[in-house]
Amino acid sequence: MAGVVFVIGLAVAGVLLGLLLLTMLIPALRIWPTPGAKSWQSYVFWPLFRGLNVLCVLMALVDRTVFIGLPAWVRAVAGIVLAVSVAVFVYSFRVLGRDNSYGAQDGLVTGGIYRWTRNPQNAMLMVVYAALAVTADNGPTYLLCGAMIAVYFLMVLLEEPWLAGIYGDAYRRYCARVPRFFNWRRAMIAVRARLRRARVLKARTH
Repeated sequence: MAGVVFVIGLAVAGVLLGLLLLTMLIPALRIWPTPGAKSWQSYVFWPLFRGLNVLCVLMALVDRTVFIGLPAWVRAVAGIVLAVSVAVFVYSFRVLGRDNSYGAQDGLVTGGIYRWTRNPQNAMLMVVYAALAVTADNGPTYLLCGAMIAVYFLMVLLEEPWLAGIYGDAYRRYCARVPRFFNWRRAMIAVRARLRRARVLKARTH
């Protein structure tokens, strides 16, 4: 069964990545974001996209071979990262809203977690699949999860000109203020501020 899942997964990944790359070369094709719920792009994209997500998880479950031979504690930490990343993804999905997440135009969201990253859902799902691959530690899962991460990355790149066309200067100002994936600079500033407050509090108690 593992072999069948892997072959189907490679085929789906190849078609999906090919269509996304083709969209970058021919914007009028626009497989993502899809033009509408009843467009041919929607009928093609969503089965491929959802199918690859399912096949990645299924591959991790059915293939018991070992690729790198990672220590159990490393795989356990990856499992924890996986769970946390899924939780953050669910939260960011709720903040953005179901329709906006699926390509609607219900308003530019820039608050909450979107102050830290312009794409928290995709960023977290990239972490999810990296963690899934490490947790499973088998070659086919590494390959399919790598393809899934590439899909999410290309989706982000394709969304940006589409969003700029919809929200104009407001989106461009947002892009100048917030990074595409992870706001490491803001995170470091927040950490340093917490450390300073902790030192001040400690000094006052002595």
